[in-house]
Amino acid sequence: MSEQVSKLSEISLIARNYGDGIVLEDVLNDWFEFLGGKPGEVIIVDAGSNAETLDVYWKLYKQGMIDKIQFIHPDHDERKHHLGFVQIYRAGAIATKPYVLWFNIDTLPYRKGHEGWLEESLGYLDRDEVMSVGGSFNLPSKSHDAWDGWYYSYKCSLNFALMKRTTFMAAMHEYAGDYIKSGFKGVNPAIVEYDSADRGRYILEIALERYIERHAVFTLCKVEDVNWTVFHTNLHEHRLKATREKYRVRKDVKRYMNVGFSDANPDPAKALYYGHPPMPLARKLRIAFGKSQLGPFWRSVKHRWHYKPKMASFWFI
Repeated sequence: MSEQVSKLSEISLIARNYGDGIVLEDVLNDWFEFLGGKPGEVIIVDAGSNAETLDVYWKLYKQGMIDKIQFIHPDHDERKHHLGFVQIYRAGAIATKPYVLWFNIDTLPYRKGHEGWLEESLGYLDRDEVMSVGGSFNLPSKSHDAWDGWYYSYKCSLNFALMKRTTFMAAMHEYAGDYIKSGFKGVNPAIVEYDSADRGRYILEIALERYIERHAVFTLCKVEDVNWTVFHTNLHEHRLKATREKYRVRKDVKRYMNVGFSDANPDPAKALYYGHPPMPLARKLRIAFGKSQLGPFWRSVKHRWHYKPKMASFWFI
């Protein structure tokens, strides 16, 4: 137990969050249970939540469940949806522990047994080929087998990722150092690489994937069973609360386990999210269109329309 406590003290549990005040405390406690206790540091960078959620933050801060909170005013420029990555980056930048564990409030952990998984995972981060330990994938993402009970992925999801803080910072600055130094006011390299404004908001994930490619490293993933799972739900507020209750009693979890543990070609139209109904045909068609040759052009049109000057509505009079 003393070794577990010692390892916990070396971890910053960090997230960028918006809303979900009605379930925030419950999910945070779920992560503490999953880890075996409260880690050395808990950081939340808020994205302009409502007053009710801010009250929850303050309550948890006073209780000692959150150690650092960074707020942003709802009218601030960086609060815009396409700049959410700025808050995510800052959550990692202000962490002070040797290891960072990324999570989201809409990502639900569960553990019964599997004692020592965290200490084992931290040890694996010293392997040359391991960039992070994570998972919570909604699509196939397997690269190759590791050893019994584990596999390697060519993806890294910040819904659930444990890594050395130095690795995170290196990956970010290798890919976007000048952009970061500019205070995120310069040229977003993800937009340049993909020639798509829409891809710019995924800059952190892209930076991690490029780091994986350049350094021949991987995300190491633990094979899930009914007593150890991490599901990204992409649900919020009351739907997240109801889904968490089902998840805690293990209702229909087997279908969603180990989605990433496959080397099949990932098809976004077949993404599996716990708590979601089957994807409607209309959405599948939109995804297919987005993957077509016309997709990038349409996204650029939407971006220009969404961020046009306010007076632009008079152009059509």
